[in-house]
Amino acid sequence: MSELPDALPADYDPAHVFRVVAMPVAQGWGVWLRAADDSIIHSFGLGFPAGTPFRPDVLDVLGPLLNVQYRLAFHGPESWDELGDHWSAVVYEYTPR
Repeated sequence: MSELPDALPADYDPAHVFRVVAMPVAQGWGVWLRAADDSIIHSFGLGFPAGTPFRPDVLDVLGPLLNVQYRLAFHGPESWDELGDHWSAVVYEYTPR
């Protein structure tokens, strides 16, 4: 991963994020923060080499990034479901200490 994701929208509120979706794209992994109505709140890319597996490589970077930059958490690696070509997990608001 070469750089941090783009800045969050000014009106970003982690309480509005219901789930996170991650999917391999041409140059790494795409990540979408989605609301309960499935609308996209924010998206960003993680620059991994093609073919990098979600577990453990992408998840090892994505988990802490969601905590620190997006104030989101999930209930452990087992909360991620593989659904066809993407991974998805329900998330909750998190306040780092």
